Amino acid sequence: MSSPLFVTGTKGARWILSAPLLAFLVVLVVYPIVTGVQTALLDRTLLNPEPEFVGADNFGRVLGDDGFWNALRFTAIYTIVVTAIELALGFLLALVFDRAFPGKKWLLSVIILPVMIAPALMGIMFRLILNQDIGLVPAIFRSMGQNVSLFSSDSIIPVLVILDLLQWTPFTFLLFYSALQSVPEELYEAAALDRARYPRVISSIVIPLLLPTIFIAGFLRAIDAFRTFDTIYVLTGGGPGNSTTTLSIYIYKILSGGDFGTASAAAAIVAIVMLPLVPIVVRRLNGDVIAKNKKMKR
Repeated sequence: MSSPLFVTGTKGARWILSAPLLAFLVVLVVYPIVTGVQTALLDRTLLNPEPEFVGADNFGRVLGDDGFWNALRFTAIYTIVVTAIELALGFLLALVFDRAFPGKKWLLSVIILPVMIAPALMGIMFRLILNQDIGLVPAIFRSMGQNVSLFSSDSIIPVLVILDLLQWTPFTFLLFYSALQSVPEELYEAAALDRARYPRVISSIVIPLLLPTIFIAGFLRAIDAFRTFDTIYVLTGGGPGNSTTTLSIYIYKILSGGDFGTASAAAAIVAIVMLPLVPIVVRRLNGDVIAKNKKMKR
């Protein structure tokens, strides 16, 4: 006879079954957060072996730094631009591939290839391709009589955006393509009987059904773009000047300078900025789940 503790639905069983996940969260989430907040309240540097409690001084130092606000501004604009374009391109590609045509499988493999490459490696590859002396792209421009420096302050931001589009548009494309496969064929047949044009089918049938996927894809890409580090750091190091310094690069530069307290304070501020997004996402996902359950019951 099984112990009453393990009867399905009892509080004891729920706690025991949740214990591994709770331990995982404590070790990998709660402990680093607590340690980071503690460090942010201390004057902890490489030159100070006995850190002193300084309260909110580190937070004030970060908020009073123009470099922080410039990094926040660039990161926010960069995130909005790349996320919006990648959602649009991914959706359009998914519509193209949502039908049979010759060479579809081979072309699909080519399109999703960039998302399999590590961002740092992608940055190294494009640093060589865009190099002014040995790069392929500058050589093509020179053959057309144009001497263009793709790492100049006028060109580097569009280059970074294009590079992000090349690597992460396949991610949104895969999400939308998978979602399109679940759209009932009967809806397309009914639209055909009503002689609805293709744009009307997309706006009235496809987009409403894909709204949860659009929201999730946008959220995941926005979070990932907001914390971008490897590709931009490998390509520009945050330059020219500080024009391409993201928040992650800004924090890394402080950390590499040995000022752990200020770096922790900056990381805490970034976490506070992003924290309000969590309840919005949870509420939206719960709403989608409830709506789907109601439809299934009907």
